[in-house]
Amino acid sequence: MNARVLAAVNVHVLACDYDGTIADGGRCSTEIARALTRVRESGRKVLLVTGRMLPDLRAVCPDVDHLFDAVVAENGALLYFPESREAKVLGDPPEPALIEELRRRGVPFDVGSSIIATVEAYAEAALAAIRETGVERTLVFNKGALMLLPGGVTKGTGLEAALTVLALSPHNSIGIGDAENDHAFLAMSECAVAVADAIPALRERADYVTRAPGSRGVIEFIEEHLVNDLVELMPRLTRHRLILGESDDREPVTISPHATRLLIVGPSASGKSTLTGLLVERLVESGRSVLLIDPEGDYQTFAEIERVVVLGGSSERALPTPDELRQLLHQPRTSLVLNLSAMSRAEKVAYATKALSAVAFVRSTTGLPHWLILDEAHHIAPADGSPVVDLLRGGAESLCMITLAVTDLAPDVRVLPNVVAATELEAFAATVRTAAAGGTAPTLSGGPLAQGEIAIAWLGPEPRAWRFRLAKRRVQHRRHVRKYTEGELPPDRSFYFRGPAGALNLRAANLVRFVELAEGVDEQTWAWHLKQHDYSTWALQEIKDEGLATALKEVEDAGLEPAESRRRALDAIRARYAV
Repeated sequence: MNARVLAAVNVHVLACDYDGTIADGGRCSTEIARALTRVRESGRKVLLVTGRMLPDLRAVCPDVDHLFDAVVAENGALLYFPESREAKVLGDPPEPALIEELRRRGVPFDVGSSIIATVEAYAEAALAAIRETGVERTLVFNKGALMLLPGGVTKGTGLEAALTVLALSPHNSIGIGDAENDHAFLAMSECAVAVADAIPALRERADYVTRAPGSRGVIEFIEEHLVNDLVELMPRLTRHRLILGESDDREPVTISPHATRLLIVGPSASGKSTLTGLLVERLVESGRSVLLIDPEGDYQTFAEIERVVVLGGSSERALPTPDELRQLLHQPRTSLVLNLSAMSRAEKVAYATKALSAVAFVRSTTGLPHWLILDEAHHIAPADGSPVVDLLRGGAESLCMITLAVTDLAPDVRVLPNVVAATELEAFAATVRTAAAGGTAPTLSGGPLAQGEIAIAWLGPEPRAWRFRLAKRRVQHRRHVRKYTEGELPPDRSFYFRGPAGALNLRAANLVRFVELAEGVDEQTWAWHLKQHDYSTWALQEIKDEGLATALKEVEDAGLEPAESRRRALDAIRARYAV
């Protein structure tokens, strides 16, 4: 497979208002029709988001079935899909009592499937009619027009419903408009564009304002930016940046969700997974989708996060086949964690290669998943190479890799990052020098990083580096849960109950076996290891769980009777692991 297939297209949807945006004087020109057709021919979807009723739209735009993949009509209250000719009403029909009251008050109006349309001169009379009848309707202005909509219905809710049907994400969409009722759908689009003659409030909130007015501005935007997949505009989309923590001067430290290739490095149990977990939480909270490949089973607790599905490991939910994975990745708001901890190293590489091939296929058509995260990346892209390297190399998509040291990765992967984060300064400096690949490598001054402190550097044209304190996570991290509870550590990392005279040689290759043996050994053997601080040392050095080690050391230092110390030590283990 061509490695560049992982370079996902950012924009898969162009959502346009009609009057004043793609239509001048109520009609679409030949030039705008050609421009919209070119967008569709590029594989992207074109959606119309309008306040007009469908019959009225057909009268002024006879080519509606040929220009658009979906129509959000009646200001979000009606969906129409030209290919299937299917229409779906999203709002309640106009209330007979309200219609009668509007007539009694002399308000001229048109009635749609859900909308009631009039002009702004009758706003007071319309509001009085709503109050009189007690119905739930919202007044929405559109320059000189006035719409009475069911509560909660906007162009934004209509666009979201259309994207759900198409299995696409608003984070891969551009919204273009000109008037008051366009705020809602532009706000939910990843890039909000206002044409030059849009109302001032819309221009002020837009990410980009065209130089030309109306349809000429839309054509300008398509030719200058959409064709380039928004590469030049990405730095402007600052409203989407994700907060990771704050610096010493209490300034927020943020990262862009767009075209970021992040490498996180540092020694074991130093906080890399905490940073990774925070990043995933921020991405999921923002409505983005994530695929996290988890070689060691570190992220089982992510099943507690809404819209995150954990598959593999020791759970009954088996890893998906490539075909099943492609289907799962087509769900815009669903994130996946693939736990490979039950596999051998060779099996992990083989499965990751198939998974990344599936990602490449889905990203080329939908832009999903928005982020690919490779924990313990040295397992699947090691220094001596693997098929995964070819799939990663040259991609521009958002990617996060986590490893112990940059030298553990394949040479071609070491130079992919444009952002480096580290939990230890020596690893930070070495990684920044390597990733900068001869460019300027930003440096950090000061002493060692404190607990919970991260070093981060942005590479490229304006390199810079910061120290910051990590924000708190919602879901607490538990390291290598399956590996240390059910897997088997090598002999030199196992715990041995030997006793003061070395009369025993009972090997515990995991925590399950440790608990079994600890419950059965005699008090003299238990107390001897307790006095030697063997339990906390093993937890820190081999299980690599600082929290467990601290809890065990407190038991070791408490001067307890053997039975009580044994009970408390095993309780500390059971509080953290399913043993």
